[in-house]
Amino acid sequence: MSFFLGVDGGGTRTRVALADGSGRECARAEGPPTLIDPADPKATMGVIVDLCREVAAKGGAELPVEGLWAGIAGAGTEPMRSVVETALRDAGLSSRASVGADAEATFHDAFPTGPGILLISGTGSIALARGADGSRVRVGGWGAHLGDEGSGYRIGMAALRALAQGEDGRTAPTRLRDPLLEALGVDAPADLIKWTATARKADVAALVPMICEVAEAGDEAATTIIEKAVDDLVEHVRTLVQRLEPWSATPEVALAGGLIEDAGPLRHRVIRAIEDLPCGHRDRAVDGARGACALAMGLL
Repeated sequence: MSFFLGVDGGGTRTRVALADGSGRECARAEGPPTLIDPADPKATMGVIVDLCREVAAKGGAELPVEGLWAGIAGAGTEPMRSVVETALRDAGLSSRASVGADAEATFHDAFPTGPGILLISGTGSIALARGADGSRVRVGGWGAHLGDEGSGYRIGMAALRALAQGEDGRTAPTRLRDPLLEALGVDAPADLIKWTATARKADVAALVPMICEVAEAGDEAATTIIEKAVDDLVEHVRTLVQRLEPWSATPEVALAGGLIEDAGPLRHRVIRAIEDLPCGHRDRAVDGARGACALAMGLL
C-alpha cells in the first residue's frame, strides 16, 4: 500500500498527517513550531523528521513513503526550499519530497480547484486567493518586521506597548496592566523589557485571548488594538477582492489560523466584518496537514 506524508509547520505548532493511496488519513501527530530561520534553515528540521517518523510508525507505514509535501513557514522561497527538501530526502522520509510555504497547503485544502480567498491569522498573518481566471495573488506574509498585520504577534506587542505608554503617562492607564503582568509571571512593568527580549513570537501571540477579554470588559486601549487587528485582516481580503476582479460569482473566504479558526478569539468579529464586503464566508474547517497530504499524492 502507498502512503503519503503531509506537514503543516507554522509559527505556533507543527502538524503532520499520514494518508494512504485513497486519501484516507491513517495517523496524525502535533509538535512544536517549525518556523524556518533564514540564517540556519536546518535548525528546526529535527522536529519535522521526528514527527514524520512518529506518524509513519503510528499509521503502519514503512519509510520512505511514496511522497511527502511539507508546508513550512519561512520555506516558501529559494534557497530555503531546496535546503529543506534535501534534508527531508536525506532523512530517508521520501525520495519525492517537495516544500512550500505553510499557507500553500492550507489554501489547497480550502480551495483545491476554482476561485476563492484564504485568510490566515495565527502567530503571523497572510491571505491568498485564486481568481476566476486562475490567477494567484498573495497579500501580506511579509513577516513580523515588515507585516503580519492582524496577527497574534502584532496584537500581543501592541498590548505590551500600550502598557508601557500608560506607565509613562503618555496615554491613559490601561486595564491590560495587571492581567499582562500576571500572564507573563513578572512583578513589575520594568520586567517586561527582559521578557520581550527573549520571548518567542508564539509566546507573545498567546496573549491574544486575554487581550480580547480585557477589550470586552470595556478597556479603551485593548478595544482599539483588537479593532485595528480586525480592520487589518479585512483589508487583506478587500485588497484581494479588488485585485482579482471580475469574479464569476461572489467569492468565498475561508478562515484559518489560531485567531480565526473555529473557536478562535477573533473569528466572529472577522466574519461579521467580511460579510460587509462583496464576498461570503466559507463555513468549513481548513486543515493544512490534510492539504499537504493531497499535494504529496499529486507528486506522483
